This record gives sequence, C-alpha cells and structure tokens, in this order.
Amino acid sequence: MSPELREELASALRNNDGQLGKVFALLEEGETTNREFVEGGAAANEGAVGNLRRVIKTVLEGNPPKAPSRALGARSSIGGLLRDNPGLSTAAREYLVRLRDELEVIATDSKAIEEEDKDLERASIEMEKSLEELPGVYVFTLPSFYRTVQKTDPDRHWLKVGNTDRAAGVRIGEQMRATGLPEDPWIARVYRHPVLDPRELESQFHRLLTAAGHSRASGKHSGREWYATNLEFLDAIGSALGCVISENHSPEDL
Repeated sequence: MSPELREELASALRNNDGQLGKVFALLEEGETTNREFVEGGAAANEGAVGNLRRVIKTVLEGNPPKAPSRALGARSSIGGLLRDNPGLSTAAREYLVRLRDELEVIATDSKAIEEEDKDLERASIEMEKSLEELPGVYVFTLPSFYRTVQKTDPDRHWLKVGNTDRAAGVRIGEQMRATGLPEDPWIARVYRHPVLDPRELESQFHRLLTAAGHSRASGKHSGREWYATNLEFLDAIGSALGCVISENHSPEDL
C-alpha cells in the first residue's frame, strides 16, 4: 500500500463520526489498552473496542479477520466508509471494494462458521457453569441471529433480554427445550444489580431499550423479550444502572 493511499484511508477513519472514528482518534493519541479506550468514551466495553480496532487494522493493513462474525462486522464498517466518503479516489474505492468482497467470502464460509459456532458453544457452556449462583438479567441470541443484521440498522442484532431468579444457564436451557429453538443459544451477558431484583432490573432494561427506539419483536410467537439491539448498547444501560456485568466476549480470530 502506498503512503498516499494509507493516508487517504486514515483520513476517512479520522472523519468517521461514530465509534470507529473515536477509537481511531484515541489510537492516534497513543492510547494502547482497550480499557483506556473505554475510559476515553470510545465504546461501552473492551470487547467492542477490540472489534473496532480489528476493523481499523483490516482497513489500514488489508489483513482481514478469520472469524466470520468479525469479518461480517468489518464488512459492514467498510460499507459505511464507502457510503460516507463519496470523494474517495478511484484507488481507495477499488481497494475498499476488494476488501469488502474478501470479507464477504470469509463471513459466509460454511466451514469457518461451523468452527466459530463450536467456539461460541464452548464459551457459553463455561459461562453457564460460572453463573450457577448468580441470577440476574441475561442476554442470549442464536448464532444465526448474531450473523443476521437488521436492514434498518446494520449494527443491531436480535437479542433476548430476560430475567431469572435462578441460574441463568438453567433458565435458558429450559427455554431451549420448551420452545424448540433450532440452535443452541449463545449466552452473551448477565447483568446483576446490588439493589434491584432481576424482574425490576429487566423492566428497566426493557423501558430504556424501548425509549431508545430499539425495536421489540412483534411476531405472535416470537416472545416479547427479543430486541433488535447490540451488546454495546446493553452494556451502556448496565453501566448506567450500576450493574455488575458478566460478559462472554465474541470469538477471537480462528
């Protein structure tokens, strides 16, 4: 990559008015740890920072992630750069289009998806074991839902936000058997509060999600606890409410 092309891409990242731009700005200021980026207000949690830093590395180095879910996220971000920067040079636009197409191949590779699903399942099982005595508000999704973005907002996914006064893992296992879910769910988060009981805490989450316009599933049999949202927004709610957050990070590169 020529210095001129790299600087043009860096300028597009620098001018991004979202979290991608905030992370890039802190990188240029010399921040190094994901915790520093969270404290600088670039993102709600370290996992989100890691994903955004991986996107930046992909753009500036042309080295795409191997995990399908990360490739999908990077593809979406690159699509945003193309959309928001109509004045890019022909060389920069062609480079980003090629990179986006390469990410699409990775994101839809069936073998890689199968391996990633196994990693998600292993991580979820470990989280269930650690939550046997820690009830609260839980968040789970299905692998296929996690890879399907909403047309109205590509940064949102269908996530179930519910509560349990028992172990979250037990409750989710019961739901899976009762509702016949087509896949094993991935437990992504559990939020606990020092004062609010799980039902009250769930009500706060649902109220804030609705107020922010994060749409709720409307299907007759879909359940009213499914929202089109993202983990970063949920973590921001949890932090604002003073929750203790147990998180299952998205998979690292395979």
